[in-house]
This record gives sequence, structure tokens and C-alpha cells, in this order.
Amino acid sequence: MTQQAVLALLLTLAGILPGPLDAQDVHQSPRVAIASEGDSINITCSTRGHLEGILMKKIWPQAYNVIYFEDWQEPTVDRTFSGRINFSGSQKNLTITISSLQLADTGDYTCEAVRKVSVRGSFTTVVVKEKPSQEAYRSQEPLQTSFSFPAAIAVGFFFTGLLLGVVCSMLRKIQIKKLCASGIKDSPCVVYEDMSYSNRKTPCIPNQYQ
Repeated sequence: MTQQAVLALLLTLAGILPGPLDAQDVHQSPRVAIASEGDSINITCSTRGHLEGILMKKIWPQAYNVIYFEDWQEPTVDRTFSGRINFSGSQKNLTITISSLQLADTGDYTCEAVRKVSVRGSFTTVVVKEKPSQEAYRSQEPLQTSFSFPAAIAVGFFFTGLLLGVVCSMLRKIQIKKLCASGIKDSPCVVYEDMSYSNRKTPCIPNQYQ
């Protein structure tokens, strides 16, 4: 069964299956906890009334005791979770932190108030997702580089051409100003004599028909 199928099944069960009738004496949260390999999750078990301790069990897919906690006593931890569980709070309001999660930690966990007549709470569905390997990240890096490198070259050529165009325009203006200031007649800046009609001197020819 694939990871997606297992996830869908667990979430369906968490939403459909009711808790035990006496679950109001043991409150457990969250209902669903989803995390990746290596991450951590918190499960809080709170109860009221007299109790000897708190027992957390894994009830699916395999049933076994995970921890037993009692105030002022050394807690008992299953060897599967050895070195990966921390506690905070008292046995009446206990938060259990499971760190360095593994795929095998996926399952349903329930808290049980240990007393003369033990009371079990609801359950928390824990889903541990597979973490992408380093090879998967590395295989994506060359692809990203192959797309970014041509784009960087194109942008570089664009700005280079734009800069050269501005520089050439400025140099052309400076060259024209120098030619005009030098007074060279062959330059395009020579001012020619105004040959308009008002300034031309033409001989006055008398009208022979007058």
C-alpha cells in the first residue's frame, strides 16, 4: 500500500471512528498529527480524578505500550522510542514529545488513565511522511541552473548593448561640439551667408514699357 493510500485511510478512520464512552475522563490532542521524517510531534493527555499514572499505547497497526509515566517516578519507554521521547507537565496534564520521527512511527496512539478501573481516551493518528533524499535535491539543481544561465546571459547582453548605445550617443554629441568650436569650414557646422531675397543686391533694370 502506498504512502498516499495509508494517509487517506488513517485520516478517514480518525474522522469516522468514535472514541470510547469514557473518553470524557481522558482528553487527548491533537486528533491528527502529520509530520516529515526527522521532525517532532506533541501529544497531550489530560485527565481528572485520582490516577496512578498515564499509559500511552500504540494501537494500530501493531499494539504495544509506548510509555508509562507516573509523577516522581522514572518513566518507562519502549525501546523503539528510546532516546526520542520527552515529557513535560504532570501525569494529570502530560505532554509527550516524540522526536526524530520515523516512517514506522505512523499509526494510532491512545492515552490511558491507570487506576483501579483504567480509563482510555480517544486516539491521535500520527502520519509520518517520507522526506525527500539529498539525491532528489541534487538532481533538481542542474535543471534550475540550465534555465537560469541562458537567461542571465541574455539579460547581460541587453544591458551591455543599452550602455554602449548611451556611450556612443554621448561621444557623438561631444565630437559635434568640438567641430563647431574649431571653426573648420568643411565641418557640417559652417554657417553660410544668408542668401535670402531681402539681402541680395541685384541691378535695377528700368521698365522699357513705361
